[in-house]
Amino acid sequence: MVMQKKWRLILLLVGCFLGGIGVVQAHAAVPDISEWQGQLTSTEVQSLKSQADFVINRVQYGSSYEDLYHTSNESLYVKYGVPFGSYDYATFTSTATAKAEADKFYQRANKNTKFYVLDFETTSMSSTAANAAVKAWYTEMRSLTSKKLIFYSYQSFATTYANTARQSFDAQWIANYSSKPTISFSLWQYSSSYYLSSLGQYVDNSLYDSASVTTYHPLSWWTSASSSTSSTSTTYAYSSYTKGQHVYLNNGASSYYDGTKVPSSAKKKYYKVTATKSVTKSRSKQLVYLSGLNKWVLSQDVTGYWVGQHGLYQLREKSTLFKDVNLTTSTGKTLKKGGIYSGKLVKSGNFYRIKVSGGYITAKVSKSDHWYYESVPSSGWIKAKVGLYTYKSSNFVKSNRHAYHAAGDRIKVTKVYSRSGGSRYYLTNKGNYASANRSNVVTQ
Repeated sequence: MVMQKKWRLILLLVGCFLGGIGVVQAHAAVPDISEWQGQLTSTEVQSLKSQADFVINRVQYGSSYEDLYHTSNESLYVKYGVPFGSYDYATFTSTATAKAEADKFYQRANKNTKFYVLDFETTSMSSTAANAAVKAWYTEMRSLTSKKLIFYSYQSFATTYANTARQSFDAQWIANYSSKPTISFSLWQYSSSYYLSSLGQYVDNSLYDSASVTTYHPLSWWTSASSSTSSTSTTYAYSSYTKGQHVYLNNGASSYYDGTKVPSSAKKKYYKVTATKSVTKSRSKQLVYLSGLNKWVLSQDVTGYWVGQHGLYQLREKSTLFKDVNLTTSTGKTLKKGGIYSGKLVKSGNFYRIKVSGGYITAKVSKSDHWYYESVPSSGWIKAKVGLYTYKSSNFVKSNRHAYHAAGDRIKVTKVYSRSGGSRYYLTNKGNYASANRSNVVTQ
């Protein structure tokens, strides 16, 4: 990896003075390759296959720079059967840019890669902001792939700027040239000057054998493109979309359910869901049919957002409250799971947020549910959960009260209306109006 040169020199000099570990012998190389090693030839890659257990190849130096030779080198790895992982040298400066960088990384990486690596070794962010950004990168990548996600850094940087976020990754790859790292790791970059005769040059090299690492994974783990989870369980994408909701077709979507390729022009746009089907495939338990494209896609390939105003929202899980609409700076507060919050839907770039008292939260449908009923139940009946009034007009004030209904009373409804702020109310079969707030009524 292209670690900052001053750190390479410092770590190497410390190793020379300490002499604590002597000479480390690698049974087989695990080099990381970037454009600094040049465009590899067929002869070099064929020779590399007998010298390396697997290779880790740089794809980009942040979102704005794509490695010059990664596409060519990766094609040769595939052609000659050299297993490889892919890495992103991080340059993001916020949660928003971390997500964008992850998205670009996944788009650029060869899909034959066995795993994806976040190389995080320099930042201008504070520890808190850096941890949030690393977590955002991880979360975005996990939404795009079920392959293993690896965290890379040198020890002091990892513990200072990603000590919490790095724990989510499937394995940690730690650089330390003076001695073994003292934190948990599964891959140890012990040298920046390993001579690889197949390439005729010095490269970074790493060890993964059980004697060298604290958390051991066999070669088959590194060279298999199987799911990231070490258990047999699968973490499924949100798969509870309903007809009428809106979803964003992720940039990482590669093919429709019928196997045809998703064109770039169709990605990163919103579509209305007009039908759903239950299916278990990959990380999805649902298919959604997208209006306009007239195609079925797996639920893992879309992200649902609330569109339009809905008034009240109940959180499906606890949610970080952010100061800004881009969700980059936390207020330090967390809204509780199950809490009901009044909010206004706003848009930031391609994505929707909910503006609530004190800040902003995400408007993903997987994170919250609207608290007003928005359709007439198939039975046509609602039941009062508490004592309530029906009204002679949509203005629910005392002077417009029509009749009182005790808790448990059933009310026949024929239509649902919405107000500009997003609240909903029912029209009864008698021409009066009733609340559609789930705190007040329940559908039958």
